[in-house]
Amino acid sequence: MIVEKPMWLRHAGLQIFSLDVQPSGLRFATAGGDHKVRIWNMKPLGERDSDSSASVNKLLATLRDHFGSVNCVRWAKCGRLIASGSDDQVILVHERRPGSGTTEFGSGEPPDVENWKVLLTLRGHTADVVDLGWSPDDTLIASCSLDNTVRVWQAATGSPVTVLTGHRSLVKGVTWDPIGSFLATQSDDKSVIIWRTSNWGLVQRVEGPYDKTVGSTFFRRLGWSPCGHFIATTHGFQNPSHTAPVLERGEWLASFDFVGHNAPVVAVRFNHSMFRKQVYTGNGAAAGTVINGASSKSKDALPYNVIAIGSQDCCISVWTTGSPRPVFIGKHFFTQSVVDLSWSPDGYTLFCCSLDGTVASFHFEAKELGQKISDSEMEEFKKSRYGDVRVRQVMLAESPAQLALEAAAAKQWGSVNPPAKTAEPASVPPPPPVVAVNGALGAEGAPKVAATEAASIPNGGGLVTSAPAKVIPSPVKQTEYRRPDGRRRIIPEPLGPPAGHEGLFGNGVMHDPQPEIPNVPTSDFRKNVDEKREYPGKAVVAKESDAENKRSLPEECTRGVDVPAAKRSNNNTAFSETGAAAPAAHPSSAPEAFGVGINSNPPASIAMVQQADMITPLERISSMKGVLSIRTQAPEDAVIQAPITLESRLIESSDNLGSIVGAGGTTLKRESLAKAEVVCSQAGVVRWHDRLSSIPTALAGNFNFWAVACSDGTLQIYTMAGRRSQLSMMLGSPAAFMDCNQQGWRLLLVTKEGSLYLWDLQESKLLLHESLSPLLSPSSVNENSKSNGLLKVVSARLSRAGAPLVVLANQHAFLFHLNMHCWLRVADDGFPASNFVTTWPEVSAPAETGELALLQAGVTGAAGKNFIWNRSSLEEEKWQTRVHLEVQMSAAQALQSASEYRRFLLAYARCLAREVDEARLRELCEELLGPTYVVDSSSPSRAPSKHDKNHHWNPEILGMKKRELLKSEVLPAMASNRGVQRLLNEFVDLLSECEVQQQILGQQ
Repeated sequence: MIVEKPMWLRHAGLQIFSLDVQPSGLRFATAGGDHKVRIWNMKPLGERDSDSSASVNKLLATLRDHFGSVNCVRWAKCGRLIASGSDDQVILVHERRPGSGTTEFGSGEPPDVENWKVLLTLRGHTADVVDLGWSPDDTLIASCSLDNTVRVWQAATGSPVTVLTGHRSLVKGVTWDPIGSFLATQSDDKSVIIWRTSNWGLVQRVEGPYDKTVGSTFFRRLGWSPCGHFIATTHGFQNPSHTAPVLERGEWLASFDFVGHNAPVVAVRFNHSMFRKQVYTGNGAAAGTVINGASSKSKDALPYNVIAIGSQDCCISVWTTGSPRPVFIGKHFFTQSVVDLSWSPDGYTLFCCSLDGTVASFHFEAKELGQKISDSEMEEFKKSRYGDVRVRQVMLAESPAQLALEAAAAKQWGSVNPPAKTAEPASVPPPPPVVAVNGALGAEGAPKVAATEAASIPNGGGLVTSAPAKVIPSPVKQTEYRRPDGRRRIIPEPLGPPAGHEGLFGNGVMHDPQPEIPNVPTSDFRKNVDEKREYPGKAVVAKESDAENKRSLPEECTRGVDVPAAKRSNNNTAFSETGAAAPAAHPSSAPEAFGVGINSNPPASIAMVQQADMITPLERISSMKGVLSIRTQAPEDAVIQAPITLESRLIESSDNLGSIVGAGGTTLKRESLAKAEVVCSQAGVVRWHDRLSSIPTALAGNFNFWAVACSDGTLQIYTMAGRRSQLSMMLGSPAAFMDCNQQGWRLLLVTKEGSLYLWDLQESKLLLHESLSPLLSPSSVNENSKSNGLLKVVSARLSRAGAPLVVLANQHAFLFHLNMHCWLRVADDGFPASNFVTTWPEVSAPAETGELALLQAGVTGAAGKNFIWNRSSLEEEKWQTRVHLEVQMSAAQALQSASEYRRFLLAYARCLAREVDEARLRELCEELLGPTYVVDSSSPSRAPSKHDKNHHWNPEILGMKKRELLKSEVLPAMASNRGVQRLLNEFVDLLSECEVQQQILGQQ
């Protein structure tokens, strides 16, 4: 045995908490109290020639991205990624990039030989990260922390998988089962917990061997044997010695202990390989084998494991599971506790690090540890014990229907959960050949950008081969703050996904790119006049001198909704179909809100954040001498198909004079009562005009009627030919918003006093008279939507389904249910941690953009960065995601948006299937399936009872057949997780039975 303790391997004289050897054996990494991870060259450790060793670069790179002491560092099995956990509560994953590295300014250190950059930052722990480990296939990372939790992360994307909260005290060690079925953790609560990786359930809590433990250690680094049968744990005690208890797989009981240390055991590490002992004669020929001290010449010895143990007594010991005595005990090599251990890939060199800031290597010979068995023998050994490891975690399909639905789901949405035949283990290709150049390590033919290789990822109990995915970080800006202890911290704030990579952010169905709104200078914005650009349903305001060239918003700002009829006068992208006047040439892109209330104060205005909605207060309309204009399409049977325009203009003072002939024939002049003129034109030809004694504040109309609301609280209704079809309607307050449906006779109007009216003008009938006062509840109003007793409203219109829809200044949206006679909240910011919260509405097909999606995008945009950058726990995120989907389904149903309801139904079914929530899945399927019998009212025995929950079952929802939704959406979504396949098969059979009954009934 050769022992080496290089003096050049240091962390600025500070403690070294962890080390790990790269699987390729070319590098090893250390982590220390200087907040750095250092990557070292392995070659100088094996050099016996001092001259050649001096010419080799020993330190290859220094990773300086942590802000606290680095407690743990671990290489991925592929050898191309390295993860580290620190006191700064984050886990960083680094990858090597082409070229050489840099150095820290003012440190005096030479530039790094290799270029290692942060690939992923895993945030979620609320205390120091103590230990971490990669899963056997490199697809998951498990980390434990002093916050009493264990977190599991996706290694490809950094997204959290689960949070394990079974421990009652600080968790200080974690290790993976080499078979991939379990995860073991050890805590200060004197217990070891075994977790099942298929559903992250607690399998066993082991406490007996640790009841009598004394003292405390900062680490409890346990280890799993490469054969998968043993778990060596730490901090055991059997008077008078401290021990390392060993648990056996299956019963999870302590079968034996490694005894002999005089202080608590801190860390254990099994050798990656298994060994076989042979005894040789004096001439070198094998005389026989020894099995647990007994000689056998007829067969080879059984393989055994080798384990190293480090303790607070500053000693290390090396044992085998085939002998009751240690192979080696090392004393006086360290002056402080041994805290971490690692074996070289060949299995014959042990590395140890200590809190005294030193590292030692112990090179053993084959006659000391035995002969290392080959990789093929290792795989055959595992197969003989556990079966084929490649398909061990695959949950097999129990029926042909499961495979058929999986194939249908893969064809519809992509490879969500491929059939079992695709669940082959992803073979991680070997690392590229590496050569040493002047002591530095470089990859021959290394690609310019390193990417995570394909790997088998557990999904719903099965292994799914994931395609190679390049992780592209979101562009960020940084916010600096200082913690209570004075430490400086920088938090990145996401600015949205990179262009073309929307699929990397959550569910690709809901997370869509945000349209880029150009930053138009004020001077250019005011000059943006385009006669040819038409915006149906959008009101514009222009000076009288610009009547021929009316201003309008840039097309990029108004293309959110394709309004078929120009009956509205509001430019809100998300909800802009109201009847309030909107100036096109506003100097800012921030919307303004009307203040509505019961007092007579002037309307309040508030500037919101980056919305295209622009509502102008009444004073601005009356003081600008502008032009209100709306446009509607001509009827299909009209001779001229050009759009019809209705404009209201202020009358100049020169035209504001009338004449009257006195008794003596003298002509007297006096001011006319007319203050505004309404002109209807088509293709440049005036069809009719009228004069009003008050200034118009809002316009609305379709090809059935025109409506003009005035500042004196009156409302005029015109026919298409310009006849006044109604007497002046006295509202008692100026109109703040006005809207009408596309082809019917419904007119919606909201006054400045907060009264909402809905009329059927054809029948001269009031359909609804409601107040906006219920919307003043504290849950729906904040300082941005209420001021001086006024409710700030940015939009009031008819939804696409014909119901009143009101949007407040905080972008909370409320729909009035005409049958239930109450307001329903359809959009708010109550679920910031939901996976389906987005600020990027669909823009590829504006006419098809869902009404609910636009409303919700407005809410998230108004809520600001704190709403988007949310740090809720994983459990909170799961709960909010599920409840948010339930609320969105109900909102889509209230808005009668069939396409959105279908999308949220699919997302909800996949969410429940992923969480294996069988109770809610069953209830959802029963609701869509309905009665399983054929309803026949003529037969009393077959007629449904009044107490039957399916008595009033409607086979359709929003024009879609419920059973078709169950068949085409919900059941394929359930097929994505074989954990619910029995429930799936049950409803497949019920649905088939119902279809057969319907066919029989149709033939009769």
